[in-house]
Amino acid sequence: MSPSRLSRSVVAALAMAAVGAALPAFADSSVTVTFQPSNPWTQEVGKVTRMDNAQDYTVSIAADKTFQINLVTRDPNVFFKVRNDTTRDDLVDTYNTGATTWSVSNKDPATYTIHVYVQPDAMQRGEVADYALQIGQYGQSDMRAPTTTVTFEENKPWVQTMGTLDSQAAARDYAVAIAAGQTLAVNLVTRNSNVHFKVQDQSSGKAMVDSAESNALKWSTPVDTAATYTISVYADPAALPPGSRAGYALQIGHYAQNNTPAAAGTAATPPPATTGSAAAPAEAGTAGN
Repeated sequence: MSPSRLSRSVVAALAMAAVGAALPAFADSSVTVTFQPSNPWTQEVGKVTRMDNAQDYTVSIAADKTFQINLVTRDPNVFFKVRNDTTRDDLVDTYNTGATTWSVSNKDPATYTIHVYVQPDAMQRGEVADYALQIGQYGQSDMRAPTTTVTFEENKPWVQTMGTLDSQAAARDYAVAIAAGQTLAVNLVTRNSNVHFKVQDQSSGKAMVDSAESNALKWSTPVDTAATYTISVYADPAALPPGSRAGYALQIGHYAQNNTPAAAGTAATPPPATTGSAAAPAEAGTAGN
């Protein structure tokens, strides 16, 4: 081999070594992550140092689940990579993205390796970086609180309920019975564009409306046969960062089909809320952030 070729080979080897030092490879051993029954979240706590600069975690995620990782640490030099061991795909490296939260929609069952690491050159001798790794696998059913039954006070055509959604409770259901000959009306009041509602007829299972598709926050329908409806207020969990909440007010109305006055303060146009009143508010600001 000529001196020039030898020099180029040495330079290439040094460059590859430098990249390997900056982005540590996956380890040969790992911690197996498990979930407690009925709990879509689990947490692993660990530490990395200059000498012991990485820790791997292996987790199996079921089909049709969202797989989410939150890295909680005070040290900005701690990162994580994720590899799908089933498909052998490298999915993310937060050294490149700068993110501390990541999620993916898991259509098929798969096993993943999460590699938490620090760049050794960024650590002082004897320095320890603590972290908590929050790992979630959840579907729509895991994100729902128990269904709330909605009832109306006498001579009050509207009822209002207020609530919040977050990444661990991203949907809330309300059941309401409507008599034949009535109109069912639903208004969603929120400042968060990621919050939507959908309505389903419980007896037939028919989906009536999904505001994420219609882009409307108000909806109504005539009820010819007495029925019970489920109104779901929901958001994509990935759109709700850990620690954040999305507030809303859900206004539900029922009134005779042939009696739909248009004046303010009637069933068709809910008046502003007052203390102790069942009427719905007119301003989005009452729903919170």
